[in-house]
Amino acid sequence: MITLPAFNRINSWYLIVVLTAISFPWSERLSSIGIVLLLAHWLIDPAFMQKFAMFKLRPTILICWSFFLIHLIGLIRTNDFAHHWQGAEVKLSLLILPFVFSTENYLNAKRTSELFQLFLVSCFLSFLYCFVVSYTNYHALYGMSAVIDRMNLSKAIMHPGYYSNYFALALVWCVFEFADNKSLSPVMKIFMLLASVFLLIILLILISRTAILFLACLAIYFMWRTTHRIRNSVMRVVVFVVSMSALILLSSQIPSINFRIHRSLNESHQLEKSMTIGNATGSRMVAWNSEWTLIKSKWLLGYGTGSANAELQAQLIRDGYVQLAHDQMHTHNQYFHTWLDTGVIGLLILITLLIWCGLLFYQRKQQIGFWLVCLITLNCFTDDMLEIQAGIVFFVFFLTLFLYQKETNKYGPGYL
Repeated sequence: MITLPAFNRINSWYLIVVLTAISFPWSERLSSIGIVLLLAHWLIDPAFMQKFAMFKLRPTILICWSFFLIHLIGLIRTNDFAHHWQGAEVKLSLLILPFVFSTENYLNAKRTSELFQLFLVSCFLSFLYCFVVSYTNYHALYGMSAVIDRMNLSKAIMHPGYYSNYFALALVWCVFEFADNKSLSPVMKIFMLLASVFLLIILLILISRTAILFLACLAIYFMWRTTHRIRNSVMRVVVFVVSMSALILLSSQIPSINFRIHRSLNESHQLEKSMTIGNATGSRMVAWNSEWTLIKSKWLLGYGTGSANAELQAQLIRDGYVQLAHDQMHTHNQYFHTWLDTGVIGLLILITLLIWCGLLFYQRKQQIGFWLVCLITLNCFTDDMLEIQAGIVFFVFFLTLFLYQKETNKYGPGYL
């Protein structure tokens, strides 16, 4: 007979966390609702005042709040507060989640495993839904090649660049469960292996630039790890270099990767003034050059929160790229975007946040958290990921959830 768990405070917290996590591959709006529910759950606790008493302004919270605060301050320098408020509003999770999870977090090793199993299933169902929608819309008219086109396939949910992040995180969990979890049964080992293969195939179909770089970093790490038994340092390096060279050669023959690389190379040489946003590589190169011009003019204080894209489009017009400005080209680089909005102080806070969290996860040997930071860092090079709900809520949710996971905090309550 199946018995349902008691609906107590811990289980209700965990239910909200699970529902929020599995909503990411479906809708950014649903995940925002999850954050609101977590806050409401926190507020209705009978021990409400005790949480305030136990709260400490730890370094991680201070950095997160500083990043939010610098954007609030940046609103003073804008000439359209109502329009530019969105630049600060989208970062509210940096204010809420560190506070909520640092004072109430019931995640342990068992629940983490269950959470990711459900997240994995959600990712697969989401991709299946996208495939069915794409097949319905494109197969009869254009054939299977149009069905699995990265833009057509992810269109039902979101841009493939953002969408692929969810599968990348799921892949990290599956790979490390397969490689490091000695307690897994043979059946689960096979399941993790198959799940990793399917996730890899999905990422190769969605094939965002960030996904390629992220998979390359993951491959380098595991290739180096597999050579640890070679005692001779020189021999280990030789085996590693030869193995990586062979892997790169084989990977470059995969059609989707080969196509993506050649397309990027071709686009990087097509920088004519009439280019459109369809030239993904060329438009980014032009935008970054224009952004650097803007940064040099106001590198210290920036242009004010929410101003980056508008300033970029004005600069593109001055540089002669009128069509890109008309296409509402945006910064496609979070570091430049933050610098333009909040000046060098905001940029330094962002970099500090990434380095600090990365070091904490590395010291604790929390592989998932560490590779999540790597994923965020890479995304920030090619997209303004922290300016959209699909990016920042996803990253901050898992980042703070793992940072304040009680069982893995071996360094005492004041360490973070």
